[in-house]
Amino acid sequence: MTFVQGFVLLLASFGAGALKAVAGGGTFLIFPALMFTGVDPIRANATSTVALWPGDVASALAYRREMQGLGRLTALLSVASLLGAAIGAILLLNSSRATFGALVPIMLLAATLLFNFGSPLLARLRGVSEADAPPLPLGLSLVLQFLVSIYGGYFGAGLGILMLSLFSLMGLKNIHQANALKSVLGVILNGLVTAIFVGADAIAWEHGVLVTMGTTSGSFLGAVLAQRVEPARVRSFVGATAWAMTGYYFWRGA
Repeated sequence: MTFVQGFVLLLASFGAGALKAVAGGGTFLIFPALMFTGVDPIRANATSTVALWPGDVASALAYRREMQGLGRLTALLSVASLLGAAIGAILLLNSSRATFGALVPIMLLAATLLFNFGSPLLARLRGVSEADAPPLPLGLSLVLQFLVSIYGGYFGAGLGILMLSLFSLMGLKNIHQANALKSVLGVILNGLVTAIFVGADAIAWEHGVLVTMGTTSGSFLGAVLAQRVEPARVRSFVGATAWAMTGYYFWRGA
């Protein structure tokens, strides 16, 4: 790895950490940066997930005050997250490059559409306004979190956006509380995935050290700054990030 490649990777990882803390989508920056340095796509994905985990911890610490009253919900969602993440990580380690590349933009598009239109569409189907739409039943929410976590274990890009979309449908409208819950579940989910990837020797360690340094500092800064911004603005930023991620991966695969 050259000096220029290392500098680009460090800069991208810092931005990714801040982006992940605010809106999710840190992989959008790290994954192509790792590819730029010559890392194999599947190994780049595994390295990105592992390197972002300390950033999840930093974000969760910064958001700790927003977690009040979410203890029971967090515990239930954690179980669903662990089960799904394990399945997703194992699927990734047994996937071909072609399958992996073909699914990425499709999954990101689904996540983007869900985040931007999921709540109003669900309200319309139920015949009520978005503000009056009842939250999803807890059982269905746990099943959806399990499915989201399978995706998260398989490919990290857009995981935060998917979880924020689900939390909105569950009735958690405060974006700062939703970000806090996303960060805590990220610690749990990606902690297990990290252990699986390390055990499978799927990590590019030289690159991972630089990425971890950047994401950890960027995540804490991003989480602190995000709490000083109006929730509506943060949500708009999340939506813009989602479209940017989706467009990039469709363009990359064209």
